[in-house]
Amino acid sequence: MQYLRLGIIYMLRAIKVILYIFPIHKNRIIFVSQRGIQYSCNPKYLFEHIYNEYGSTYQYIWCLNDKKIFPDEFKNVKIVRFLSLRYVWYTMTSKYYVSNIEIEPIFPGRKGQMVINTWHGGGAYKFSNVLMLPFYIKARRQYMMALLVIREKQTSFVISSCRKFTECFSKDWITPAEKFLPIGMPRNDILFTDCSFKKKIAEHYKLNQKQKIILYAPTYRGATFNPESFDFTFNVEDLIKNTKIRFGGEYILFYRGHLFFSFDYVPDGVINASKYPDMQELLSATDILITDYSASMWDFSLMKKPCFLYAPDVKKYQEEQGFYTPIEEWPFPLAETNEQLMENILQFDEEKYKQAVQKHHADLGSYETGNACEQFCEYVLGS
Repeated sequence: MQYLRLGIIYMLRAIKVILYIFPIHKNRIIFVSQRGIQYSCNPKYLFEHIYNEYGSTYQYIWCLNDKKIFPDEFKNVKIVRFLSLRYVWYTMTSKYYVSNIEIEPIFPGRKGQMVINTWHGGGAYKFSNVLMLPFYIKARRQYMMALLVIREKQTSFVISSCRKFTECFSKDWITPAEKFLPIGMPRNDILFTDCSFKKKIAEHYKLNQKQKIILYAPTYRGATFNPESFDFTFNVEDLIKNTKIRFGGEYILFYRGHLFFSFDYVPDGVINASKYPDMQELLSATDILITDYSASMWDFSLMKKPCFLYAPDVKKYQEEQGFYTPIEEWPFPLAETNEQLMENILQFDEEKYKQAVQKHHADLGSYETGNACEQFCEYVLGS
């Protein structure tokens, strides 16, 4: 089956070479986020920066499966569905292709095109080398290796959040480190500004703006995840009570599920923000983050606000998937039980935490400065 899939990929690549007769439009940029599912992440923030700075200098194409989610404020932008004929056409004739995941291997790269993988996570936390996962059979590994080889040849640049990210992902993706742009995540630029989305979030969910937000955002666990064994196993009432004791103020708990998995049920009093379109706006408005292995902790740490790890399956996860950076070296207090989480909150030392976060950024070699969009334009559009 794996070899059949690979054969189909090469056949489709060969067919698409026919489109080489059409010229590449040097001022055309196509943006894709999660295969057209979202208007979000690094492609969103790069698009808005380029649109506002360069205007009609470029022709903008957005891949969105639901054009209703595209903001009305941006004019003269073409919307195409993922893998539609128009998507294929614009992909093969645009000089710039910007996506937060790898480009599909069915598209042969063209000389003169620039394919930029912005990725969708910073830091270097949970292991992502699919070739090493124990449940993959030999044929599957060979298939995945073939895809990595194809994608490496197609990719012009990968955006990197830190030195450790470049070291780990260049090896896993068999992509030269020279292709990694040391500029930080464009989506994180807003986290370095005074702009807060607290009011916007409060109005969206009809909240009192004085309420502080605790955001619970667990990550996706892939094939190793058993949803029946993982739920809101911490006590929400205890969480609110102890957070108020330690930090003061009135709190409300938000839940943010991963794009590929989220709980349909959340406890009473918890706001399910899984469908809110922009995670960075949520992070900006959040006062305290609770996660497990999600790269959102990297983004959130740039604001030096308290982040706690709640990972009841950490031992199993470490055995089956593992981490680039040992979890013991992360600056975020780790809890495996409800009791440990409450204790970590009550004993939280803000000054010690900020020093640990600063050291963590230095150890991983952070590239985050708050001007990733500008640097992108210098590296890519200026080249």
